[in-house]
Amino acid sequence: MKKLFIPFFFSVLLLGGKPAFAQVQDISGGSWRVQFDESTKKMDFLKNDAVILNDVYVKFNNAGVDYSTLDYSDCDITEETVSDDGTGFTKKCIIHYYKEDAPEVDQVFYFHPSADYFLTEVLLKGNGEEISSNYIAPLSTDAENAFLEKSTSNRLLTVPFDNDGFITYGSYPLSQSEYDVNSAGTTQGRDTISFEVTAIFTGETQKGLVLGSVEHDNWKSAIRMVGTRGMNANTLARLELYSGATHSTTRDETEVNGSKYLMPHGKVKGEEVKSAKMFVGFFDDWRIGLEQFGDANAAVVPKREWTKGTPYGWNSWGGMSTHVNYEGVISASDFVKEHLQGKGGFGGPNNVVFVGLDSYWDNLTWEQLKKFADHCIENGQIPGVYWTPFNDWFPNNDRDIEGNNGYKYSQSHLKVKGVTKTLYGAGCMDPTAPATLSRINFIIDKFKSCGFKYIKLDFLTAGMVEADSWYNKDITTGAQAFNYGMKHLRERCGDEIFIVESIAPLFPYQYANARRISCDAWGEMWHTNYMMNSLSFGWWLNRVYAYNDPDHLVMGDRSEGENISRITTGAVTGYFMIGDNLSTAGNYVGTVESQEKVKKFAVNERVNAVVSLGQSFRPAYGHKVYGSNRAVDLFTLETEDAYYIAYFNYDTSEKTGELDLKELGFDPENISGGIECWTGNAVDIQSGKLQYHLLNQQAEIYHLYKANK
Repeated sequence: MKKLFIPFFFSVLLLGGKPAFAQVQDISGGSWRVQFDESTKKMDFLKNDAVILNDVYVKFNNAGVDYSTLDYSDCDITEETVSDDGTGFTKKCIIHYYKEDAPEVDQVFYFHPSADYFLTEVLLKGNGEEISSNYIAPLSTDAENAFLEKSTSNRLLTVPFDNDGFITYGSYPLSQSEYDVNSAGTTQGRDTISFEVTAIFTGETQKGLVLGSVEHDNWKSAIRMVGTRGMNANTLARLELYSGATHSTTRDETEVNGSKYLMPHGKVKGEEVKSAKMFVGFFDDWRIGLEQFGDANAAVVPKREWTKGTPYGWNSWGGMSTHVNYEGVISASDFVKEHLQGKGGFGGPNNVVFVGLDSYWDNLTWEQLKKFADHCIENGQIPGVYWTPFNDWFPNNDRDIEGNNGYKYSQSHLKVKGVTKTLYGAGCMDPTAPATLSRINFIIDKFKSCGFKYIKLDFLTAGMVEADSWYNKDITTGAQAFNYGMKHLRERCGDEIFIVESIAPLFPYQYANARRISCDAWGEMWHTNYMMNSLSFGWWLNRVYAYNDPDHLVMGDRSEGENISRITTGAVTGYFMIGDNLSTAGNYVGTVESQEKVKKFAVNERVNAVVSLGQSFRPAYGHKVYGSNRAVDLFTLETEDAYYIAYFNYDTSEKTGELDLKELGFDPENISGGIECWTGNAVDIQSGKLQYHLLNQQAEIYHLYKANK
């Protein structure tokens, strides 16, 4: 993996070539300055001379003992010039902490001369002794930090570790904003956790702090935040950015002998042990901050690109479910060819159309799978299939691993407290075990021999869980094991196969071209609202994946408004996979009603032109959410020649009003007109405000033309 070094400039008082300590030392780079107090060992982080965080220090553990740099006796500061691999002339600053009978601690800062963020990491050195740590916090503060103005729109963003169990993103007030009966009826500061990244922002101004990890090879990382009381709360009472997180929602809680047990994070070991590299930024717009966070990740490890065009197509799970049958899927391929492909812009300008078998693809024989793939190719489609590489679905029934390789499934099982770890009712398979790797080789090679060029991978968190141990003894954490297994799988697939992750951790990302942004979502408004919650606060993930996947778009027996809204989720996400049962033959034929809806709603040329952009829209705000699953309702996108607005009505009543284009960041003087994409009707703009009328549970997409084109 390439290391990322970012250039910066800073000044340190020097005496004889070494730092000359005053009470407070300044480490500066670009708009950022770190004030380090030698006597207290605490740091303040300032941007443009305004204090963002104060009284910051480092915490960690080693060999079961907890440490804090507040207790270290000696320290010094050094600067270093580093030659990197092409990103430019670089420097970094290191605060070295020393204490007798304790690990040496280096906190490293990387600054950019023009960026709104800096990077930091902590290195533990054993000086001849082994370091063994499962927790390092490069940023911890127990002080009150008031970097936001007082406002009822101040929010904490919680980001889920994965997308299982219909879990949601959360945009919560710093205060609980409700009465706590255990505290004499007072509001309580919110205590919450966000995985890998968070934003703490003022909704009315969009200003905010973005924190997160830009490395995901050894650790699960998280941010622990504690707010303060009151509806106008603008203060954090505690903040901790750390590597070494486990939680029930990282799927590391399990039942052992009738009791719940939370497995601790595995220990990273060596003469030197490093935390993940952390991103710390304060932005005029927290949304831009999250996008830059995504870019910083992709600078450390490039994403798996796809340059052949925006994916369209069909997947069997949404309507066919467990009833996959050979005649049915052959007829579904023909339905796509006859009624969708190349019609109304379906497939985009590159005519990229996937036809994919989901779970229960193994209802077909390998010979039938080969015939299905050949049939799709003859129809000008890319054949797809589904798999779960780290799951033993019958963990209590030991049997041979596929491929006649001599391995048993029991040889692949991960153990917690000596008991097979299960998720989703399946045994979790060790991504480093020869049994697992041999199974990957066999199945992927069979898929490739059939001609499949699209693979949907599911239930991947099973390969990320912490365990007693792994087959490969160099592996000591769930993140290390996951990277090991996914790297092997990606290499076995090669570069020609489009890989999409379904149920999967948010990070690491480099093994797939796309990731489903939410859990399962069908056609009712509840599901649309749920999926849009994930886009509301995870749109920026297209900076680390080539595409965000909004899941199969199912029409079913829902209302026309719900159908339009569900298709619109594909347009604003930039990925379009129909999910209705399109089979017209076999033992599970689709309904005429849903198939007619697909023929009507999937071939709107104006909407498909938006889909083909392959881009995720940005939420207009983050402090206002709607519906049972708390999603933003208004989204925007700017391209070279157009402005786009998508507006959702999650309610059963109509919504009428006007949108101020300037408030959305658009220049009304640079708009020559536009259309609503579903109807083709001209937009009504008066005095820089767009008039709208949304029917119940219906979305609209406005395509505004830039005048300078």
